[in-house]
Amino acid sequence: MSLLNKFERYWIDHIRPSHKKKCDYLRKKGATIGKGTRLNCTTAAFGSEPFLISVGEDCLFAAGVNFITHDGGIKVLNSLNYFQGRSMDKIGPIQIGNNVYIGMGACVMPGVKIGDNCIIGAGAVVTKDIASNSVAVGVPARIIETIDEYYAHAKDKVIYLDEMETADRKQYLIEKYMSLP
Repeated sequence: MSLLNKFERYWIDHIRPSHKKKCDYLRKKGATIGKGTRLNCTTAAFGSEPFLISVGEDCLFAAGVNFITHDGGIKVLNSLNYFQGRSMDKIGPIQIGNNVYIGMGACVMPGVKIGDNCIIGAGAVVTKDIASNSVAVGVPARIIETIDEYYAHAKDKVIYLDEMETADRKQYLIEKYMSLP
């Protein structure tokens, strides 16, 4: 990566981060990213082959998410001469559907497809496809419930904060949670 590319990536990720600038940068590198997708992760999360990653519309990726398109473990097999002196790579594309949330620190491995309307929990390592309308967590990630089941136990625990100013939101949350017995 040239010095100019490194500076551009650093600027986009750290100095003047914005979802739009991150998405535009990754599209320039060949990634497919649908409209309305927001990236709280850095552009480095898309690795050295962003052109192998396809993301649908209206997705949200938390900080520390990583998309891994190649399996570095093949290096050990190469060193052991399993491929008769040829240095091989194991690479696979990643496909993310529409309306997907991927939690902080999660990793999506090569060849994985995540369907529409999915939640991937923080720290999950997704090694296999995740069906649409699923919630998956763990290492390795496994489906624990449907989106409808998630809604059933979350609906009474949500609060509406969108229209509150920052100071009002802070005061509300302090009063609601910090004054508990």
